[in-house]
Amino acid sequence: MIGYKSMESQRVLIAAGSTFMRIMLETALKRLGFEVVGTAKDGAKAVASYKELKPDILLVDVSLPGTDGIEVTRIISNENPSAVVIMLIDESTDNPTIIVDAVRAGASGYMRKPISAEEIESSIQSATMKAGR
Repeated sequence: MIGYKSMESQRVLIAAGSTFMRIMLETALKRLGFEVVGTAKDGAKAVASYKELKPDILLVDVSLPGTDGIEVTRIISNENPSAVVIMLIDESTDNPTIIVDAVRAGASGYMRKPISAEEIESSIQSATMKAGR
């Protein structure tokens, strides 16, 4: 595929309110060969970091403090329709409208927390292929 970036060369920004979640995701992504270009603990920082760092992929927690993950996705997708945004959703969330809202906002995919390294790799691969990257 022309323009396809290998998993190892992809730059990822992590946006999650939980310090544990940010560290866990960063560790797993680095082990998988991704370059983690930054982390954000709230919605405003996620949007600012995305604009500044221009990552290939944004992992964003739906329950991000401040501007929530769906609104962050909407803002970023409106400015960059080809953005690859993967929503992180709590496993206990039994509300399918969250997934629908995330996709309508521009999410390329989603993962349910807790997340394994295999799920991270699979979800990113699927979302980037959908985006043609």
